Amino acid sequence: MQFESLPPEIIAHVLHYLPIKDIVLIEQVCKQLQSLSLWEIGRRIQCYDASMEHWMEHWNVLVSKVHSGQTKAIPTHFDPKSKQVYYSIPMDPIEINTMFDHKRLIHCSVFNNNNEPSSSTPPPPSPTQDGFTLTVEQGMVEGKTVEVEARGEVCEVHAALTRLPTLSHSALMGDPKALLLRGQPPLIPLAPSPYTYKVKVTEMRLPLSHVSVH
Repeated sequence: MQFESLPPEIIAHVLHYLPIKDIVLIEQVCKQLQSLSLWEIGRRIQCYDASMEHWMEHWNVLVSKVHSGQTKAIPTHFDPKSKQVYYSIPMDPIEINTMFDHKRLIHCSVFNNNNEPSSSTPPPPSPTQDGFTLTVEQGMVEGKTVEVEARGEVCEVHAALTRLPTLSHSALMGDPKALLLRGQPPLIPLAPSPYTYKVKVTEMRLPLSHVSVH
């Protein structure tokens, strides 16, 4: 008797105990078991918690190596049609300063824990590392949040960019009148106030082939 000729309930029960990398392989090579394999993958991701980390790649997102806004991606759901896994990115927003209102590229990285970069040297390129670029456009309105999409070689991300209100010199350096009343000379600014942008990656999508532990 061939495995795929068994009742669906028995096949689903067997798939329940297989490592997800084996289920991904079954989905790729056995057309008769594709729907049940995709259902089991979706069920596991839907029920994902910290105790199930051993059967999935641990993906991290690093927003700008200069600012080191790194956080761990958490799988939330699976789309069986596109065969993509969706991750939430529970990161705190990263603030980036620039002295001029111009187009700026923010280079980010996606990597698993096996290729986590050290503080001194970045990891070498590998199949389990990807990158994407967020673009801050010139002329962004203060206080307005812009939703952006970015794509790497394998990952797709959704992010939010906000230009924060520019602080006045008095807010940065103190009120000149109050300084004089305290007997302190007013501070003379040497440069204009910087433009500050808040960056937050909210969601990531990866193909099924990059989900299971190899």
